[in-house]
Amino acid sequence: MNKIVEKYLAADRELIAPVQHIAELPLVVKNAEGPYLISAENKRYLDFTSGACTMSLGYGIKNDNEFGSFPFPYASGVNQIEYAKKLTKKFPGGFLSQIAFSVCGSDTNDAAIKFSRAYTGRQKIVTFEGDYHGTTFGAASLTTLPGRLSNKFAPMVGEIYSVPFCDEYADDGQIDAVIEKIKALDCNTIAGFIVEPIQGDMGMLPMHQRLMHEIYSLSRKHHCAFIADEVQMAFYRTGPFFSIENYPDVFPDAVTMGKHIGGGIPLGAILGRKDFMQALGPCEHAFSMAGNSEACARGLYNFNLIESKDFQDNLHKNIEILQNELNSLQLKYPSVIEKYTGIGLAYGLWVKSISSSEDDNEACKKIIKRAFDLGLYTMRIGSNWIRIEPMLNLDEKLLKEGMAILDRAVADYSEHRI
Repeated sequence: MNKIVEKYLAADRELIAPVQHIAELPLVVKNAEGPYLISAENKRYLDFTSGACTMSLGYGIKNDNEFGSFPFPYASGVNQIEYAKKLTKKFPGGFLSQIAFSVCGSDTNDAAIKFSRAYTGRQKIVTFEGDYHGTTFGAASLTTLPGRLSNKFAPMVGEIYSVPFCDEYADDGQIDAVIEKIKALDCNTIAGFIVEPIQGDMGMLPMHQRLMHEIYSLSRKHHCAFIADEVQMAFYRTGPFFSIENYPDVFPDAVTMGKHIGGGIPLGAILGRKDFMQALGPCEHAFSMAGNSEACARGLYNFNLIESKDFQDNLHKNIEILQNELNSLQLKYPSVIEKYTGIGLAYGLWVKSISSSEDDNEACKKIIKRAFDLGLYTMRIGSNWIRIEPMLNLDEKLLKEGMAILDRAVADYSEHRI
């Protein structure tokens, strides 16, 4: 390990609490530019995570001084209103909508609980096993991703129920069993369903079409709120603007957003039908930095970029390229690549071990570390799949370059060089 990096990592261990990080690679970032992270030893890494989807158009796309920064929570803001005009027009189904800005995706999912309960007058919230909704207390209570959160700070928020998640490969029997579990809760007492249409941290798993439509149908029949968590997948990550739009005729009462929405500055938002958004009053979900001018200005700038025809053409071309590259990789290394799951520019590449002396997770770690050494930054989250979420505006050449590095890393593992 480089001595400069080693020195910083030692200081990190001494000064920064472990709760701050989920890193497995020896990376210390001092700068970032375009699609690259620049480390403390001046090595460039092509970022195939898009900064955990917070920088989906790359780093430093415009001079920071052009945005200004003046958080002021007690009055309306021009940038906030202009951004709200754009986002409300994107609400699925074209319903009259309103938006409430917050600080991040986690607290926005806390808001989803508050709005659901206030709107319906009920308590029960239904979520799905393997979901990750965040780490603020309400969002953490919704989260059941294995290995992510302990029970050290229990008890969690009450009246939250988790039922099995069915991905696109589930059969009718499995889906029927989930529906029965939901019905056993008494749908007339459920305040809301909070759903990840694509389970991001479980391997980019799209929910089964039938299960999604069954849940939505129950929510309409029994007047429950239906909320899509779009924190990771909004802004065309899966093809359409929201991932819930991959499910025809499913129109949520609200969607939650975070990450990319602020263009690199902390920002979250819940966007919902107007009657739903009227359920809470002033200060019932308010933060001093919510909807701050700089975050809204950056978000609005990015929004206008991604709506252009050239951007959209490049995006759909990259979606096709990535799917072809992943398919080729699986066909080339069937003993190592079990499958790939996902949609759009959000995929999980599932790795299996070729050695009886190591498990699939260890094999996955080796491939990720080898790719890192070759100049590609990607990651795994506690399992045997590699996160592949390149920037939405990545140049075709760089997309293929990143996949070529990944190919080499898999080849090195397959041929016992690592």
